[in-house]
Amino acid sequence: MINDNLEQQAAALFSSLYNRSNTEVRYTDLIQILGGGTPKTGETAYWNGNIAFFTPKDVGTPYTFITEKTITEEGLSHCNSRLYPVNTVFVTARGTVGKVGLSGVPMAMNQSCYALIGKETHQLLVYFYTLKAVDRLKHKASGAVFDAITTRDFDSEQIMKLSDDDAKAFLCVAEPMFQEILNNSIENLRLSTLRDFLLPKLMSGEIDVSSVQL
Repeated sequence: MINDNLEQQAAALFSSLYNRSNTEVRYTDLIQILGGGTPKTGETAYWNGNIAFFTPKDVGTPYTFITEKTITEEGLSHCNSRLYPVNTVFVTARGTVGKVGLSGVPMAMNQSCYALIGKETHQLLVYFYTLKAVDRLKHKASGAVFDAITTRDFDSEQIMKLSDDDAKAFLCVAEPMFQEILNNSIENLRLSTLRDFLLPKLMSGEIDVSSVQL
């Protein structure tokens, strides 16, 4: 709930600044679109390693930390994906289309998504600009099947660019908020892992807490 509230506050601030901007630019003037790829699925040496492998089903709110699949260093070297750093913006382009999220840990990505990196634009601005751009694309597809996003779609999309002063004002407020969201998410993950480790031991009697004094 705390994280949702923080994100909603940041989104409201961004929208107010976005709506008063009078500078329209092409989306790809500010943001670089990068791709991904999948290592050969039959090659066991490429899979079940320690590198998170992002696919459309892994989109978090807003951060993703754990992915259904993982790859090895060898797998990374044999696919068309970089190892994308924390705060890379991912958008799902096929399958579940138009979901936008942020990487909470370094991860690779499959070919059904795009990784978005700012061209001298802060990644939080990339995140919120992308939400606006995807929303516009969805509205354009109203009445039609929204089954894919292509690089051409992004290249033709226009967005309103925040002024330098408004961008600084936004980041001054939003950066601490998203850092808290990231920290809270990491702590939630740690506590969930601890719970999943301890609960079976408590249920089986392997750990006895009856003698613990508070």
